[in-house]
Amino acid sequence: MFETDQSEDSHGSSERILFSGPPQSPEPSQSLDLLRLTNLPEPEKDSAHEESFSPSADPSMPAYQLDRQVTLQVGERRLTTTEDTLTRSSHYFARMLSGRWPCEAQEDGSYFVDADGTVFEHVLRYLRHNVFPVHYDREKGHDFGLYAAMLEQARFFGVDSLEKWLRNKNYFEAVRTEYHTRPVDNVYSINDVVRSDVELEYHPSWTPKRVYVCPRRITVHRDNPDACGRACKNAQGDADDEYVKEQELKIIVIEKRTIFIQEICFEGGENS
Repeated sequence: MFETDQSEDSHGSSERILFSGPPQSPEPSQSLDLLRLTNLPEPEKDSAHEESFSPSADPSMPAYQLDRQVTLQVGERRLTTTEDTLTRSSHYFARMLSGRWPCEAQEDGSYFVDADGTVFEHVLRYLRHNVFPVHYDREKGHDFGLYAAMLEQARFFGVDSLEKWLRNKNYFEAVRTEYHTRPVDNVYSINDVVRSDVELEYHPSWTPKRVYVCPRRITVHRDNPDACGRACKNAQGDADDEYVKEQELKIIVIEKRTIFIQEICFEGGENS
């Protein structure tokens, strides 16, 4: 900043300009001192604004609470979830965590459940997301062994909606297969590109066929009587058209399309 310095010398008064560098931002305490020195009023605090953002401004608003974390030791597997996830759709866990059952946590705070932990992971996945399970492989089909094990646990843990889905075998409705067939006359014309949900099967078959023979034995006239002209007719004379039987290769293409209807897997969906 620039400052002026007035001084007197032997020739009279003079004024010098001094450069003291860029202006410095005053410290907060200095700002308050400047306000007091200049008798300027301090800025008023907006108590109404502060109160509107205060967590306790509205006593009717409940304080946000995190859902209690629960650790389960299911067989050999250790799983962590929340109390709300377990008790929302399971009668078993609703009673266990309510304190009505004589069920105490282990020394490490976890609860032991004597069940197959691998199967329970699928039950817990349903409790978390409310999405019905579909275990299907295009080569092997449905995993009926896993469905049976899940049904047993759904009954044991009191998960009624999951038990109903598995008992009624609604997973059959979620995965459907469409078949279409088409013949291919020219084997060399096959050049199929399909999506990953489509599988093609090719079935060859030999069928007998009557093939026209040109009276002059011209190869390009074979199986095409319209190609024969006057010379061929003269060579034929009064004889009947000649035909021979040959085996013809044909291909039957079977298109298998797998359709997954995911809407059925959600709560409230078809047949759920």
